[in-house]
Amino acid sequence: MERIVIAGGSGLIGTGLADHLRKAGHEVWILTRKATDPNRFFLNWDPVTKTIDPLAIEKTTVLINLCGAELAAKRWTKSRINELYDSRVNTTRFLFEVYKESAHLKHFVSASGAVAYGFDHPEKTYRESDSFGDDIIADITRKWEKAADQFESICLVSKIRIAVVLSESGGALQKLADPVKKGFGAVLASGEQAIPWIYCEDLYSIIEFVIVNKLPGAYHASAGNTTNKELTKLIAKVLKKRLLPAVPKFIVRLLFGKMAVMLIYGNKVSNEKIHSEGFSFRHGNLNSTIQRIFG
Repeated sequence: MERIVIAGGSGLIGTGLADHLRKAGHEVWILTRKATDPNRFFLNWDPVTKTIDPLAIEKTTVLINLCGAELAAKRWTKSRINELYDSRVNTTRFLFEVYKESAHLKHFVSASGAVAYGFDHPEKTYRESDSFGDDIIADITRKWEKAADQFESICLVSKIRIAVVLSESGGALQKLADPVKKGFGAVLASGEQAIPWIYCEDLYSIIEFVIVNKLPGAYHASAGNTTNKELTKLIAKVLKKRLLPAVPKFIVRLLFGKMAVMLIYGNKVSNEKIHSEGFSFRHGNLNSTIQRIFG
């Protein structure tokens, strides 16, 4: 059994992951800015003011960092882009500063992004060894992982490059489904932009698998690749809704500004590396996964 602390653990992925790891027999604590009940395994911290409960460090053997402002939550103004960087990079650096003297930490697991390889080769399926692109998302991810690599001086480091997470509880899928439910859903731009995806339960299992098997390095957490058109049409089919005509690329740019890059472009990623370590996806079929969530 490990004593696990999850930074950024109060969000969609963190709460589900904490439950998953507890069921597997681990002691799991969640770092939050508003810890009201320590008996429910919450500990106070604030990466902005650089404060943290000493109990978060004491005897912790595995630290998981899921921190990061949501990419698609707001328009990408200059201040928002800075927030996207700070919530990932500076938070990771702060965690290293407070844990670098830990006598017990054995493993640092950092979230990262699967869509970070640029958009010049949409036909390519990227592996973890491929270079990142030169757009905003890629630059954020590169610096995020570089900050995580600081932990290599004290413990094992794993970086989980997470695809679009499909879940009943919220996240990107529900944002895509909401306009479909209301009758004004539509494919974006050409609709051919690739979307790597993973069901939330498989994501939790990958993180547990990496911890149990002590796997260093980067791993894609992606069950497969779809397209904006395929995913949107599949949601509409399951919900028995019609779609409006596709939204032209220039309209998407006008509506979302710099953030449009993550809506009208995409890339495919391989999951061969995690497969080669012996991991098996329980939810590898997109059709049945969407049926499971909405059906």
